[in-house]
Amino acid sequence: MADPVDELFDLIVCRNVLIYFTNQAKQYLYGTFSRVLKPGGILFVGSTEQIFHPENYQLKPAEPFFYEKQVAPQIVQAKKQEKEG
Repeated sequence: MADPVDELFDLIVCRNVLIYFTNQAKQYLYGTFSRVLKPGGILFVGSTEQIFHPENYQLKPAEPFFYEKQVAPQIVQAKKQEKEG
């Protein structure tokens, strides 16, 4: 869990693994997964690994067991201004 991640991912598959971790470790991993997912990237978890309050990790449910990384509002605003300007 302490290894650095230097790139961004479109998809992270983590099925039937998180059930073995404490809640504190799960929260840490969800935060890490969110940081390394590209905006619009997908996190796929197992059926028993539902993320409660995915919005705390900039994620939103896309389908059962699939969570999509949200674009930060400031990035959306900057892109909008870029198109207008």
